[in-house]
Amino acid sequence: MKINKFDKKRDEIKAAGIKSFAAYGYSKTTLEDIANMLGMKKNSLYYYFESKEALFRELIEEEIKDHIQYLDKIILENLPADQKILKVIKSLALFIRERTLSYTVKLSAFIELSKVIKNEFQDLQNNECKVIEAILIEGVESGLFIKHDTKIVAKDIEYLVPAIFRSHYTDSNAEFVHEVDFENISLMVERLINYIINGIKLNKK
Repeated sequence: MKINKFDKKRDEIKAAGIKSFAAYGYSKTTLEDIANMLGMKKNSLYYYFESKEALFRELIEEEIKDHIQYLDKIILENLPADQKILKVIKSLALFIRERTLSYTVKLSAFIELSKVIKNEFQDLQNNECKVIEAILIEGVESGLFIKHDTKIVAKDIEYLVPAIFRSHYTDSNAEFVHEVDFENISLMVERLINYIINGIKLNKK
């Protein structure tokens, strides 16, 4: 399908935005910087995006769209609920890893961007919570898990994964995210999620 000039320019702006956010973070990135990268005037950008927030939101939404579709498919798999949750958690960790590798994200930028997403774009994280909650409900209904507040536990699990990554990244002296020991962080995440799962299992043998 042929891309029109408007869509082509929007794609160019988004590509420049990704580079800028990955290198400088959210607060230090300005529409003027992005415009300069493209040889445009700042006012011209408003024709394509009404604000930096609108640009950032669209970038985030595009990044998580396919990931959420993959998580939705996990719900339908013929697996017990505890294995489904672990599969979701591994997918979340890999999603973080793949995105930071794709864009060579600076550690300081990633930490700030994570905080912005957590504080300003909470609605974008709701889909992950819904997937986890659906699996928890399935586990209760199948008799695998004890009855519990699935909404709260889903939020706790969804919060835990990025929180562990942010904590390790904050403590690291590395310059780029890909320089941090991803495998070690992933193993820690898995252990903690297993503790939670074992805590809500009906038969703890």
